[in-house]
Amino acid sequence: MPSSPRSSRFLRRLSVLGRASAVVACCALVVSACAHAPSKTATAPKPSYAESLVISLEEARRIANFEGLQPYSYADRHDPPRENTGNPPGPCRAVGSTDLTFAEGWKEYRSVAYSGSTDDLRPGGIAPINEITNTVAVYPDATAARGALNQLHATLDQCVSLHHSAYDFVLNKPDTQTLKLGSDGWIHLYTVKSSVLVSVGVLGIEPTEQVANTVLQTVTDRIK
Repeated sequence: MPSSPRSSRFLRRLSVLGRASAVVACCALVVSACAHAPSKTATAPKPSYAESLVISLEEARRIANFEGLQPYSYADRHDPPRENTGNPPGPCRAVGSTDLTFAEGWKEYRSVAYSGSTDDLRPGGIAPINEITNTVAVYPDATAARGALNQLHATLDQCVSLHHSAYDFVLNKPDTQTLKLGSDGWIHLYTVKSSVLVSVGVLGIEPTEQVANTVLQTVTDRIK
């Protein structure tokens, strides 16, 4: 059965979110001791500040009221992705969480994503994807974090002005510290608090805006 225009737009937005997601890259730090050295108890490395801010799988499931969410390793990162899929227009690379989303100069970066599909097929036999993404970038100070948000705002404005069919979202600023991208069944929020720039994306989970706001509030409440 041919896909409807609404279904085609939904597929394009899935592609956009896929581009916004990242390639997993994490290294384990192995600490070894000399065989002849005195025996000492190894001390576990202290979790980073950024790590303490992002939501866990359990929190994502509770907020979304969807037990089907699972960790999405493709977006489990400690640095923003530079890869691009589908050759998006220059400024539109900032949509989601990429190296263009976050200004240079951050000290810590952490991104996670949780996704799952449901049995409710859409036109064309497509299983809808439900996803929550959460990224934080910690900057040296509040001024740097605010500057990163302002830079992102300018870049997203440029993307909107292109009127590209795959990026037909609405951009607005609910308050002086928050940016909101919205489209059918998809929302992305960016906010700054203290020295941290926070990104939250929600796809396919209803009520989309409420879920995104709850995730955002959960993260910002942890910021010192």
